[in-house]
Amino acid sequence: MDYEKRIVSDVRLQAVLVGCLYPNYPEPYQLNGCINDVKMMKKMLIGRFGFDPKAIMVLTDKPGSKKLRATGKNIKIQLGNMIAKALPGDRLFFFFSGHGTSFTDKHNRNLTRHAIVACDDNNITCMDFRHYVNHLPKNATLTIIADSCFSGGLIDQEPVQVGLLPYYNPRINNEDSNYKPRKLPYEAYLAQLSSRTGLNSPDIGVHLVQLFDLEASILFSLPPDEHPKPLKADQGILLSGGEPNENTVDDPEDSNGPAGGAFTKTVAAIVNAHSAPITNKQLVIRARGILGNRKDHPQHPCLYCSNKNADAVFLRKASHGQAEIGQTSEEGHVLEE
Repeated sequence: MDYEKRIVSDVRLQAVLVGCLYPNYPEPYQLNGCINDVKMMKKMLIGRFGFDPKAIMVLTDKPGSKKLRATGKNIKIQLGNMIAKALPGDRLFFFFSGHGTSFTDKHNRNLTRHAIVACDDNNITCMDFRHYVNHLPKNATLTIIADSCFSGGLIDQEPVQVGLLPYYNPRINNEDSNYKPRKLPYEAYLAQLSSRTGLNSPDIGVHLVQLFDLEASILFSLPPDEHPKPLKADQGILLSGGEPNENTVDDPEDSNGPAGGAFTKTVAAIVNAHSAPITNKQLVIRARGILGNRKDHPQHPCLYCSNKNADAVFLRKASHGQAEIGQTSEEGHVLEE
């Protein structure tokens, strides 16, 4: 069936939600709120956007959990499965709460690459996410929320719509044990990998390929001339918890609720309090205003996507059997296809 003939009731919603606490890491790099973030996001997807619980795959590293573990291999399998099942026009969603990291591309020293870190140390890079976006069917979209440090730019070659503006980013005080940055510093990450491989190399890619072979990121396992490039009108949408070089915060439990990511909490609060549809751009600008003005540990969320998707409604719920084409945002922009 052509997409133009599909109605909203046909559009499917799928999600993969990942939360990592890293209980096997040294204490300074263990996190507290990431599984709470996954629970909060799942509740919002079901209650606010009409996702079928059976269409939501959850991966964590909670000790003793019988659910699928959030290893690099498993995360990529679930992302691949979600995209393989997608039909034209479907809405796909990926959420990650955990550590991020960044590193210089060894093939181009002028490029900084960004990645999320799975619970087994295997990272999923901005180039992997470009690969997944490239394989979306026509008019389907993949929306990513990354509540991790260095999450800006997590889809390779994605244009920025909100972000990269001057800001003051004071260093987070790591001696304040109640607030933890969701950052795995390069040196700490390299030490973690070296302890497993026994190799003496400053290149994390060498360690990752040694540990995970072809399950390592395509940034490391494929030569540069085989790295994915944008293939079509772009369908990736990234809402990052901060700028590309910025820390995001794992807030402690307090009187307002359990431990969790400041960005996740803010997104959920905005969406749940906003009865009308809200566009991707509106959502990120509001979150940026709230988090950027925090007295302690400010951060500056960003939006990466096409101009069209910037004005598209965030995870528009399919309902009422109305054609999705031509729906408009609150500001009157024509949405999506």
